[in-house]
Amino acid sequence: MANIKLQGVEDVRKVLKTASPEMVMSVNQELHKIANEIKSESMGLVPFQDGVLRGSATLKIESGRGGTLLKKFTVAYGGPAAPYALVQHENLDFFHPSKKRGGTSTGIPGETRAAKYLEIPAKRKQMTLVPRVIKAIKRVMK
Repeated sequence: MANIKLQGVEDVRKVLKTASPEMVMSVNQELHKIANEIKSESMGLVPFQDGVLRGSATLKIESGRGGTLLKKFTVAYGGPAAPYALVQHENLDFFHPSKKRGGTSTGIPGETRAAKYLEIPAKRKQMTLVPRVIKAIKRVMK
């Protein structure tokens, strides 16, 4: 196979337009891992009183659109209580106590349950997403 130099998201998009099914499968597997990591980390940060909001976490997988075989992964909270989940996520003034103050610890050192419980892990993964997808592509190219 030709040696292809991949450096950024545009290079990845170009390769995926004509990717083999094996390459698409490898990328989908890596995206699924990333989505699961985001869900897992967010569950450690989501406000916790009775566990209802934490228990509403979902990872939805949809088929690609427009003829692409790439899947779409969506991590969400709330289900029927989505408005409540949104308020908890967006309101930075709400107090979510740590275990020391009568709440439930996150298990994430140095962090407490708080607003932006989904945004924080997603932003963390955003920095590694393209390099991880490039690795998934290169695994198949060997």
